[in-house]
Amino acid sequence: MKNQLKFNDGKFTIMSLGDLHENRTLDNQNKINRRRDMHNFVKTGILAFKPDLIVLLGDTLMFKDESEDFSEYKSALRDVLKPVIDSGIPFCYVLGNHEHDAGQEDLVVSAYKEIETCIGENDPTCPRGNFNCNLLVKNSEGTEDIFNLWFIDSNNVCDNQEISVYDWVHQDQIKWYEEKALEIKLSHSGKTLPAILFQHTPVIEEYQLLREAKPHEIPFCAVEGHHKFKDKKYMLKDGVDGYLGEGPCSPCYNGGQFESWKRTGDVVAAFFGHDHTNDFTGYVDGIMLGQNKTSGFCCYTDGCRSAIRITTVYENDPRNVKSKVYHFKELGLQSTCLGPIEKRITDKQSIAMHKIGYAAAGITAATALTAGAAALIRKFKKK
Repeated sequence: MKNQLKFNDGKFTIMSLGDLHENRTLDNQNKINRRRDMHNFVKTGILAFKPDLIVLLGDTLMFKDESEDFSEYKSALRDVLKPVIDSGIPFCYVLGNHEHDAGQEDLVVSAYKEIETCIGENDPTCPRGNFNCNLLVKNSEGTEDIFNLWFIDSNNVCDNQEISVYDWVHQDQIKWYEEKALEIKLSHSGKTLPAILFQHTPVIEEYQLLREAKPHEIPFCAVEGHHKFKDKKYMLKDGVDGYLGEGPCSPCYNGGQFESWKRTGDVVAAFFGHDHTNDFTGYVDGIMLGQNKTSGFCCYTDGCRSAIRITTVYENDPRNVKSKVYHFKELGLQSTCLGPIEKRITDKQSIAMHKIGYAAAGITAATALTAGAAALIRKFKKK
């Protein structure tokens, strides 16, 4: 079967890619270089970690508008995903918020469906979203389902920006997930299959992995919260691994999705894209929450710190999920699209440098004014 997944030698390995934001046309050398660096990164990751499944976490290649040539979009998508397709490894995906922008989600989904190594089918019984599905994973012998994978459409932006910038997973989707999980449980002799969930926009519970920054941390280490959290500066709590480059851009309204996972009892880990510079991993109420920063070079990034995430599930203990982020530089790769400063600097450092620059300018201006006033006083004293 096209969508048959199974453990190999006691483990199941997933490589996830965040927000490629790739260009539809490569009309200049810089875009060509960015695509080349991304391809090199993905290819190297595939060779190094030999995943059983590759997952795209959304905002991969946007459909520009209804006037766009669909055949050109399909061709561009195949080129963007060339190292994934050439590997022969099955892949699945979730839709990002920008893949909803043009209102052409059905065409985007159909473009993925035509790719021979793309697995997963949108479940038409889900009343909201354009791609919601699950994939079962069998044991090494291929005789029994022992794990599940959820792919959820986290929709686009909120209709009422006073409530939230980004939309959320709604109650009708949550009901579909709970009913589907129960159906899976009943068809497996009442056994709850542990699961990993993938979606583009993170849940608001990620803020439970953060703490308010101390005064001395604010200038250069802390990040500003997103939207309704922007009045505070944040740091990662102790015990949370990885990097916090920006305030998590979750919805500001809590639609109850995370609580649904807890009630249902199957989701042991959930991974998200959307935040291009975050790659932290931590636990909230026993569920692993992990961010996947961009795996490419076309959106705002941390220099050569674009990342892939490798997640491993072990057959003898499938609830014990291990996940680690690997950066472009860590795989020994050299970028052709970034300059000498861009290769080394993070977005957080860039912002801090701007702050230093502004502060230095202010100090210089104040010094100049003070010096000028002192000179005038001396002049009048002499007179």
